[in-house]
Amino acid sequence: MKILNLVLAALFATTIATAQDLQQSAVPSTLIANFQKEYPNATDVEWEKEMDHYKVEFDEGNFEHEIWYSASGAMVKMEQDISKNMLPSAVTNAIKNSYSSYRIDDCEKLTENNETTYKVELEKWTDEKEVVFDEAGTVVKEWNDN
Repeated sequence: MKILNLVLAALFATTIATAQDLQQSAVPSTLIANFQKEYPNATDVEWEKEMDHYKVEFDEGNFEHEIWYSASGAMVKMEQDISKNMLPSAVTNAIKNSYSSYRIDDCEKLTENNETTYKVELEKWTDEKEVVFDEAGTVVKEWNDN
């Protein structure tokens, strides 16, 4: 029982250490200024510190965004909810050609290392798939999400 308690305490401490909610005043002012300039219409803004990155979650319009910044203020990664109408035509065509019996349930635009991909959740009855496409419509990764 003692070992279980130690393991649970270690897991809890790791979780706390890797992601901490921050008040905006704890975020570097240059990062805040750059964020506000780039996303002046952001609402429900929440900041976190994850390891050596700052993560901001916010809404803009009807879409949720998550952006990771380095301490110097450079964007490291972005995840943005999008509508299926915002998918590139190459991705839409790939879905029509390879997943015609599925319907699009959810879409995200992912940007990391200057590469953009699109994660699409596809559904057919009880069968659910997550498929990641590059901008040319090529499948990068696919897995069942049942």
